[in-house]
Amino acid sequence: MSKTLPIAVQVYSVREEAERDFAGTMKKLGEMGYDGVELAGLYGKSAEEIRDSIKAAGLTAISAHVSYDELAGDLEKTLQDYETIGCRYIVIPWLGEDRRFGAALYEETIKGIPVISEGCKKHGMTLLYHNHDFEFAKTPDGTYALDQLYAEVPADVLGAEPDTCWIKVGGPDPSEWLKKYSGRCPLVHVKDFRRKADGVDLLALGEGEQDFPTLVKTAKECGAQWLVIEQDDHPYGTPMGDMKKSLNYLKELGKESDMTKIIKAGVVGCGGIANGKHLPAIKRNGKIELVAFCDLIKERAEKAKEEYGTPDARVYTDYKDLVKEDVDVVYVLTPNNAHAPVSIAAMKAGKHVMCEKPMAKTYAEAKEMVETAKETGKILTIGYQNRYRADSQYLKSVCEADELGDIYYAKAHAIRRRAVPTWGVFLDEEKQGGGPLIDIGTHALDLTLWMMNNYEPASVTGSTYRKLADQTQTGNAWGDWDPEKFTVEDSAFGFIKMKNGATIVLEASWALNSLEVDEAKTSLCGTKAGADMKDGLRINRVHHGRQCVEKPNLGAGGVAFYDGEEERPQDIEAEIFYNAVTKGTPLTVKPEQALVVTQLLEAIYESAKTGKTIYFD
Repeated sequence: MSKTLPIAVQVYSVREEAERDFAGTMKKLGEMGYDGVELAGLYGKSAEEIRDSIKAAGLTAISAHVSYDELAGDLEKTLQDYETIGCRYIVIPWLGEDRRFGAALYEETIKGIPVISEGCKKHGMTLLYHNHDFEFAKTPDGTYALDQLYAEVPADVLGAEPDTCWIKVGGPDPSEWLKKYSGRCPLVHVKDFRRKADGVDLLALGEGEQDFPTLVKTAKECGAQWLVIEQDDHPYGTPMGDMKKSLNYLKELGKESDMTKIIKAGVVGCGGIANGKHLPAIKRNGKIELVAFCDLIKERAEKAKEEYGTPDARVYTDYKDLVKEDVDVVYVLTPNNAHAPVSIAAMKAGKHVMCEKPMAKTYAEAKEMVETAKETGKILTIGYQNRYRADSQYLKSVCEADELGDIYYAKAHAIRRRAVPTWGVFLDEEKQGGGPLIDIGTHALDLTLWMMNNYEPASVTGSTYRKLADQTQTGNAWGDWDPEKFTVEDSAFGFIKMKNGATIVLEASWALNSLEVDEAKTSLCGTKAGADMKDGLRINRVHHGRQCVEKPNLGAGGVAFYDGEEERPQDIEAEIFYNAVTKGTPLTVKPEQALVVTQLLEAIYESAKTGKTIYFD
């Protein structure tokens, strides 16, 4: 097993405790380590009281068992209550004898289920059915009654919550049953039992007949999103004691099987950078599930969901709705002017944040992001993936080993000859804050500061130009741009003086009449040696009285006829973020570092605008 699933408890398992003290019972379940709960009634309380008690315990209300008759009786009021609580699934726990296959009300029930399902969808929920052993009675044509139900009602109308105990008691192998209905079972009831002469004893997990290692592995492979522990009776223990034993069993099973924690992610912004970089990297990572998508253009979010999302992933057009979702992390992949408000809202909602570069449109916004991360204790990192390239990693090791000595002069290169991005909002100063300087210059400057490990600027002098933007027949890599929409600079240059006396020259362009084309590269000059990325990575030094140039072999192979396989920088970035969230390992891109990058970019723009050098305290 390579991945684990979040674990919920069916509250029916501790119904007497919940009846006496619902909030206290939720608190104890949260302290045990459960991730969520599945409700079986409201115990005489309002939806708001139930919601608040569950939230206070740090749990997620994933679903609720609600009888068919209750749903059919007052559908709107019932669904409104469970939407208020935050449930994502409504589960019909059984069908009364008069509604089962072959009974008087069966056809009426088959016709009524789509009506209930449609109501659930309007409230943002999915309808499921929970089986018992009696559904494994054979129909006249030799099939199981449960098969008949699922054949007559499509999967997009009625999903399944397989109760693995009652499946096995009824006859089939639970794992094979899950495979049979793969993709239809977002929730799986895990329950153990031992057969006896007059029926079965229900037991804590691991104490009975079930093969849980195989079952849990199969559940994950078949698209399950949650495991739900249920034990209707407790013949040999107490309800809370059995719930603790069952949870501990699954957790130990996860350790023995090398199960890796799955985190849930929401994505705000489903445009080019999402589809070109982050979403494919997340998919390849395999430990981050995309359960919510947001974009101002709903169709883009829906397309991203179809290609990268879980089967029950949700789609939004307002990020304020997405950050309320049950997710661990939020990817902020919007135009620059939305980076700060979305990131801040996500962190305040308790989510960790990966924000695409640049950190923000302005220094003030970026500073507020850093302050929010500190206040909330949430992880914040920025998408500077060029740090993870093989040449960047090697050069960083050289710098950390002091092989270059004191780096006192550097260049940050981000020069394109004719490569103006003509799509999206790249040319819109209001949304982006600038052109090539804030778009690709940010990468080059980040690399340079990181190599120097110098984040204390003294002054900045900058120039920006819009000299080629009004031309036509441009020879642009992505076709001619529209001069009227080109409201940003086409090139920019900065002269940065650091407090220790070091100097950095930053050059950035989308359109410049130059053959010196370099992007996301740095050149460093130190007292012991120098380095640049002009023709691959080159280290220049004097060795044994002779000038020499070293070019490390950064290929993944190194063996004849074997090329090897290099990790993509964006894949490494995704893994580092995942490890920071799940294991607390250090970030490579710290928000305080990205803050300085934004500070310097803004200063270059300000200096260009005023014609004055910008000084820092």
